[in-house]
Amino acid sequence: MTGSSTQGIKTVLHPVSDLAKAKAVYAALLGVQPQTDESYYVGFEAEGQHIGLVPNGGPQGMRSPVAYWHVPDIEAKLAELPRRARS
Repeated sequence: MTGSSTQGIKTVLHPVSDLAKAKAVYAALLGVQPQTDESYYVGFEAEGQHIGLVPNGGPQGMRSPVAYWHVPDIEAKLAELPRRARS
C-alpha cells in the first residue's frame, strides 16, 4: 500500500460454533499452532496476518468475520476524515 497511511487489513476475527474443531482446521490450513489459546479466544499469527477465532461470536455477537485495518497512528488517521470529507 505505497503512499497510504494504512497498513491494510491485518486482523480478521471469525465467529465459530465449535472452537476445538475450528482450532484444528485453522492450524492445519495455516500450518502454525495458535499463539493464544484460551476458552474465549484462539489467535494465530501467519505471514503477518492475525486470525482470531471467537466462540459463538463472543459478547459482540458476531455473525460473520470482522476485518480490522491497521494504521500506525489512529488519532492522525481520524484527524484526516473531516478534511477528506470536505474535498
